Amino acid sequence: MKPSVKSWTALACLALAGMPIVSGPAAAQTLQEVEARQQAVVEAWEKTPLTARRAVFVTAPATIYGAFQERPSNTFKSGEPLYSYVEPVGYAWKSLGNGEYAFGLTVDFTIKRPNGQVLGGQEKFLNYAQTSRYRNQEVMVNLTLTISGAPPGDYIVTYTMRDANSAKTATIEQPFKIVN
Repeated sequence: MKPSVKSWTALACLALAGMPIVSGPAAAQTLQEVEARQQAVVEAWEKTPLTARRAVFVTAPATIYGAFQERPSNTFKSGEPLYSYVEPVGYAWKSLGNGEYAFGLTVDFTIKRPNGQVLGGQEKFLNYAQTSRYRNQEVMVNLTLTISGAPPGDYIVTYTMRDANSAKTATIEQPFKIVN
């Protein structure tokens, strides 16, 4: 099949503009190039403080990373569960020496009023630990609280994440409101 006159004209214009003309398939990236770029991400990750890429109230606990439905508001009825979806970033991996890595978090929480008055909480509310042959980076944590008997009003839940393999910590605050 011969190119049309319009096609030849477009090629000629590109050539005159100094643009290279690619006549075959683009060079494919090799697996080694992907691995090198992944190693660069690992090195950047290790220098990153523990933080959360995302921490949102959701309609139900997520089943896998990224599969969540963000809640349209932070208003809850008394006794209704507060589901939070959190994507931690910057945690450390510990080599187990057998080709596997361990990683994890401990999460504490406190409930307080906007004026800072602490109403309650729990240390080691969640202990999350995993072992993998990879330095997993797509990790999510579901956190569920049910606040019963609290009067209507404004509150803040503060989650403190502590890395299992380093001294890194991070704090996440989620304001919410309880209504009757």
